[in-house]
Amino acid sequence: MRRIDMKAYKHTIAAAGLCAVLGLFPACSDFLEEDPKGQMTNLSAFTERSDLEGSINALYYQIKMATMYISDATPVIAGDDLTSIISKSQFGDFDQFVANDANAMLLNTTIGCWAPWWNIIKASNFIINGVANTPEVSQEEIDMAIGEGRFWRAFAYFNLVRAWGSLPIIEKDELDMNIGTSTEREVYDFIVADLRYAEENLPAQFSSAPWSMNGLNSIASQAAAKAALAQVYLTMAGWPLNGGAEYYALAAGKAKEVIDGCDNGTYPYRLFDEYWKIYSRQYNLAQVENLLPVHFSRNFGNQDSSQAARTPTGIPEEAGGWSDVRAEVKFWLDYPAGPRKKAVFGDVYYHTRDQKVVPWFYENVTNCNNPYYLVDAFCNDEVEYDQTIACNQQTNYWGNKTAVCIRLSQVYLWYAEAVGRSGQGDKALAIELLNTVRRRADGHYNDASYNVYPSTLGYEELAEAAYNEHGWEIAGYYRGNIATRYHDQRRMNRLKDHFEYRLRNPEIEVTEQWLKENPDKADMVTGPVYVKERLAISGAWDDSRAYVEYPSTDKTLAPNLKR
Repeated sequence: MRRIDMKAYKHTIAAAGLCAVLGLFPACSDFLEEDPKGQMTNLSAFTERSDLEGSINALYYQIKMATMYISDATPVIAGDDLTSIISKSQFGDFDQFVANDANAMLLNTTIGCWAPWWNIIKASNFIINGVANTPEVSQEEIDMAIGEGRFWRAFAYFNLVRAWGSLPIIEKDELDMNIGTSTEREVYDFIVADLRYAEENLPAQFSSAPWSMNGLNSIASQAAAKAALAQVYLTMAGWPLNGGAEYYALAAGKAKEVIDGCDNGTYPYRLFDEYWKIYSRQYNLAQVENLLPVHFSRNFGNQDSSQAARTPTGIPEEAGGWSDVRAEVKFWLDYPAGPRKKAVFGDVYYHTRDQKVVPWFYENVTNCNNPYYLVDAFCNDEVEYDQTIACNQQTNYWGNKTAVCIRLSQVYLWYAEAVGRSGQGDKALAIELLNTVRRRADGHYNDASYNVYPSTLGYEELAEAAYNEHGWEIAGYYRGNIATRYHDQRRMNRLKDHFEYRLRNPEIEVTEQWLKENPDKADMVTGPVYVKERLAISGAWDDSRAYVEYPSTDKTLAPNLKR
């Protein structure tokens, strides 16, 4: 996106959480990197055509701020694919289901997991309520801009409701310190209404810059809205709304519309033939599988630590990374071997202090005795990232990586799961789509005879296979992803199962599996190695652990913010 060019946003805020949306206090920064001078200007600011485009650019600034860090998505660490390290309690508390209302990731107003989503809602409402005033633009252009605003307002609320539950529904820029919360069902119905508007008013393909790049949409489009709606329905079918078969059928129908649109050329998306290409630098601006890209550049935020897309978050400190997140061992152990696993997980890394290449279970590490880590899809060992040399010799820590928020392979798997759980839809197609994803994962994309899943698969077997494949397909990828492993487990009410497993926390022997996958590295292993998670879980499960606390600051300023 190009720099915002609109006087309407000269004094726009980009600040702090729900209370920023309510207008309870002034900004701490603004979109234009100028000195903050107050609240967002009034809706009469749309005085010329460029203001419409500028308002969308301003919205995407906020979207970037909400899709760049693990801190923006901290609740997803509670899933069984991710953990953190002992020294970083701001992340680890979520993994242990004990994050309280003073957690740093809740209170951080710039890159926390709460405030950036409300900033998107505020920027969206500004467009939704004001763009119709723009002179000399067509109704189609106005409807598109409102569709963009309503899509991202829905996206933000979807992320919030799945972690916090009941929320205030805010549609206007009106001050109301005593605003109450709506039920989860009411929030979901609000999300559905926004996405239905978006799918009807966003184009299938944008035709010109800046909304189109390399023949692909660079902002939310009709396909993204339909795909998002499919995931929302899938979520509504499960816990805690428990909508059941009716909503699974709705999810299948909406996913099928996306799949059909891609097949008949209405939408410009297709699967990559190799998994590693999804996150590669080589295909960064030509991601044919990415229905919802958020593009970053090295100039975004002038490369400062609060406003840049960072690459080494999942790489160990010993290799020059940040060690913010690491993979859980059992998830790695259960993950099917093959090219997809090689692209997601690192087998070895260069230990800078000991100056040698070591396996992931090497013990001489900082802060914790569980060194396993995810090469978190910013780079991968097969093509673009060399695990045998230090991270800081390959990257300057700042990336221009595009966030992959919805990919076509996810839609394939949502359709397969929804068909399986509803018993409705084209079962043969669902099994074929499931096999298509797995063929690529195993390096057999062009071999139609390679089928892991037989045509005789039952509906329940189909649903569970699609659920598992989706977890593997998006393992560890948190950057704006509409449905992570955490979200899958939550809607299926399986976080409690993961909690019980982590209570037991058994030791796992890892070298046998590692040697099967790395027979050329046998000289690195002297005997069996047993590891377990180092972040201990205690207590008993109750469903409140599936929700995140509201930040203490916002609870103080908005006293009716309660579940």
